Amino acid sequence: MAIGFTATNVTDRKIRPDKGFAKSSEPAVRKIKFGDGYEQRAVIGINNIAQTFKANFSSRSKTEADDIIAFFDTNAGVTAFDFTLPDTNSTTSVTATVDLGGESPSSTTSYTLDAATTNLDISPGATVTGSGVSGTVKVSSISGVSLTLDTAQTIADNVTLTFTNPNERTIKVICTKWDLMYVSGDYYTISTSFERVYEP
Repeated sequence: MAIGFTATNVTDRKIRPDKGFAKSSEPAVRKIKFGDGYEQRAVIGINNIAQTFKANFSSRSKTEADDIIAFFDTNAGVTAFDFTLPDTNSTTSVTATVDLGGESPSSTTSYTLDAATTNLDISPGATVTGSGVSGTVKVSSISGVSLTLDTAQTIADNVTLTFTNPNERTIKVICTKWDLMYVSGDYYTISTSFERVYEP
């Protein structure tokens, strides 16, 4: 799954948290209590459930740890970024362009994605739609810009494909706190706190 976030200063790689990723939810509710013990409750605002997340990035090389910290420093707890998390009630759709490198398209399961799409959140098992894609086609595997489908397809050059990842949701978050801890050798652990924000 494509869980995690893409740091703008890290090329061709998704930053994935360790296992143990935790979510906390707290609804904002206005309460009025009466003398007879009766209570009335009402939600405050349209997005009244505050969501916070704890994520660790353990035993990362100094270079990777520096890149992650630099990303958080740049955003400064103000600029929101996309974070993808597990959610069996949702899907995440992304688009990419197929680049056949000037070769004539043929019935094959191997394709190369446009280099500009290397940071897209595409997971094995994602369903694929687009021009020239018929029936239900899924991503068999993906590595960098190399894509393999589970069904042979003839797709023309520069065709835009849409990938729908199952069981994932992408939300906007800000990183409100991050701690760096030395582990050993050249390895460090980063502990973070994220807060969901409701922005376009």
